[in-house]
Amino acid sequence: METAVTRLETLFQKAESDLDYIQRRVEFEIMKNLPDDTAAEEDPAALLKELPVLKSRYKSLCAQMQEISLEQKESMESIRAALQKTMEIVQALQQQTQLEPSSPGSTAPGSAEEAQFTPLTEETFLSVPRSIRSTVKLADLNYFYKELFNHFIVQNNRAALSLSQMKKMNMKATDSRIQILEELGIVELDKQGNVKLAV
Repeated sequence: METAVTRLETLFQKAESDLDYIQRRVEFEIMKNLPDDTAAEEDPAALLKELPVLKSRYKSLCAQMQEISLEQKESMESIRAALQKTMEIVQALQQQTQLEPSSPGSTAPGSAEEAQFTPLTEETFLSVPRSIRSTVKLADLNYFYKELFNHFIVQNNRAALSLSQMKKMNMKATDSRIQILEELGIVELDKQGNVKLAV
């Protein structure tokens, strides 16, 4: 924007200079070629008297452009200062957040412990033999896996769970889902068939 304002100022100054030259040239040509008996209303010299008005308007516009340029510079400086202040505040908040210790034993959603859960990928899921995968869907398997993760890791429970216990806890546990997770080495079963995450 600053470059555009400067360009306009230059154009106005050139226009004013051109008007001065045109006025002098026309006056010279009129004086040289105009008959002595020309009527006043046909006198081109009278028209030249309007040129100073035009020049005055150009000067006024130039002055306005200078004011706009100055205000634009002041606005840009104000914006830069505000942006710099905002960046300093953001950096200070980031540093403060990094220094604050996390609460021990926190199990709130979005905590660092919960963030460690990594869903199974399609590639990992398809590495399990089709006979074991059966009709299990990856989304359902990941839901079950996350429920186990929350129970054993986030909530720090150690006792293995039976199939009936998991169903009571709405974990959507099925034999086929357990078998897939066992095949992938994510869970292990004890002698009674109870499930816990593999160490």
